[in-house]
Amino acid sequence: MITAIRSLFSSALGKFLALAFVALVGVAFALSDVTGNSTFGGVGGANAARVGDTDIGIGELRDRVRLAYNQTREQQPGLTMAAFVESGGLDDVLNQIIEGAAFEQYAAKLGFGVSKRLIDGRIADLPVFAGVSGSFDQTRFEAFLRENGITEAQLRRDLRQQLLVEQLAAPVGTMPRIGTAFAQPYAALLLEERRGQAVFIPSSPFAPATDPGDDALRKYLTQNSARYTVPERRVVQYALFDRGAAPVPAVTDAEIAEIYKANAAQFAASETRRFAQVVAPDQATANAIAAKVRGGTSLAAAAEAAGLSAGTTSDLTQSAYAATTNAAAAKTAFAAKQGELIGPLQTSLGWTVARVENVTARPARSLADATPEIREELAKNKANEAIVDYYNAIQDAVNGGASVEEVAADRKLTVAETPALLPDGRAPDNAGFTLAPDLAPLLTQAFQAGGEGEGSIATLEENEKFAVFAVKSIVAAAPPPFAQIRADLLADWRRSEGQKIARDKARAIVKAAEGGQDFAAAARAAGPNIGSVQTIGGLRGEMGLDGQPVPPELALLFSMAKNSVKTLEIPGDRGWMVISLGQVERPDPKAIDPQRVAAIAQPLASSLGNELVQQLSAEAKRRVGVTINKALVDQLRQELAGNAPAGE
Repeated sequence: MITAIRSLFSSALGKFLALAFVALVGVAFALSDVTGNSTFGGVGGANAARVGDTDIGIGELRDRVRLAYNQTREQQPGLTMAAFVESGGLDDVLNQIIEGAAFEQYAAKLGFGVSKRLIDGRIADLPVFAGVSGSFDQTRFEAFLRENGITEAQLRRDLRQQLLVEQLAAPVGTMPRIGTAFAQPYAALLLEERRGQAVFIPSSPFAPATDPGDDALRKYLTQNSARYTVPERRVVQYALFDRGAAPVPAVTDAEIAEIYKANAAQFAASETRRFAQVVAPDQATANAIAAKVRGGTSLAAAAEAAGLSAGTTSDLTQSAYAATTNAAAAKTAFAAKQGELIGPLQTSLGWTVARVENVTARPARSLADATPEIREELAKNKANEAIVDYYNAIQDAVNGGASVEEVAADRKLTVAETPALLPDGRAPDNAGFTLAPDLAPLLTQAFQAGGEGEGSIATLEENEKFAVFAVKSIVAAAPPPFAQIRADLLADWRRSEGQKIARDKARAIVKAAEGGQDFAAAARAAGPNIGSVQTIGGLRGEMGLDGQPVPPELALLFSMAKNSVKTLEIPGDRGWMVISLGQVERPDPKAIDPQRVAAIAQPLASSLGNELVQQLSAEAKRRVGVTINKALVDQLRQELAGNAPAGE
């Protein structure tokens, strides 16, 4: 399956907690039809599956697959729907929906439940519904549901399902503890050592030098079209604009005077003070601290002797200090001189002893004094408002159906056009083309666009530079013209023919070795141009250390039966290998160092947890009953892959 989907299932609970991918997919994307009422192949309301008393409509399944595809395509822009479906996307989404419905009904039968308050809490925790303050915003919540075409009931249904899955599966998946006796056989397996022999038969010496002709090469292209297919490419038409394009009104003296008047307190004379202080729990302790300080002890030392600690405030106004103490204490503190000790003063936190560390007096500022600062701030605000208005006007224009050329003509912008580009910015038909680095966001959005001609705006540099664009044309994924790749086809055809001969020689070696002939002698008897026999092997536990890939020949060696002989095809028509396993040594499980066994037991626990959750899922589906309409699902598979007309 696609990597972006498979990554959801890597942990012990991943497979089922990944139901959030299905349950909350409507939070990330619009759900246009989750009730199964879409028409499919001329049949309305048909069901892809029935889980207990719940029907899974074909419309719901189609929409969920498309949403899953859109999400995956964000990480893999060149991915086609056909490739997504063929690699298991449809089956995975259907299984996730089935498992979610089965878990919900099974959990209900076991007495599990989800309260409205719990669902409310989950909704409030979702970042997508947070307002500017970071907390839940009802207006944002309602706007999001409206913009994405889903109802609150649909969202709550999906969240209920997810919460039930978490209640039921999480405890099971995290429960296992592996005992020593259980882990010993696995430890012995990891310490198993294998030795064998391998010989490589390259394809290149057996590749024919002849040219089979165009008909044979065209047939070869048809049989291997995926190898030569160039992914979908898109031609993008765009016009750039930045802050400089937006006219900014001049700041007037009247506006400055208005701001000055509205913020008179900000420009009036002010005084701030910084205090070193300690808060004591009672008056007696505070009196003792104050006496020591007045006797020459530092405030920090006096506080420490009483088991307390002194701190220093920031520069505060009288009102700000009153907010942390009280009005009377603040009045006393601001009447004292710099360096003077005040208190003990009773506050809401206790008894405060403080010293005035610093006094900063700021004289009043006249309108003339404040004008440069106000002018600068107003100019900045007007520039921000101007680019926002300019951006919104262009957005309104494209939303109203205006083309990029029309927007550019109206705004006196320059229209540019890319060649047919791949998602990574390369142009297969224009080797000299290089996409400007700052246009990468534009290209990403262009490959997420639904089709040709739809205008949109891309942000190239936050609050600074933008592009209005549209996909002018889409070049479907297909092999290049035959004449253009004929030389490559000929070279690949020759390797392919050589690969067939190498395969036959590999099979001959296997047959001879299985008939009792010495492996090395069997390899020599296969003829010239055969590699020398090599010894391969090692410890099973050493394979794949530090994330290193395991050589295919070793992976095969550790999956073979002792004294067996197997063939291994080398990708790219590069040849074949023949592998013979002769030696297998596995230690006595009970003789393995207990510390080593314990180290192996820990990761085994998560694997066992995953197995238990899988069994729980299977039991949930068995208890509620699952029926899949295979014919209808296969019909949807053909539609999504582009092999059958859509019945919409």
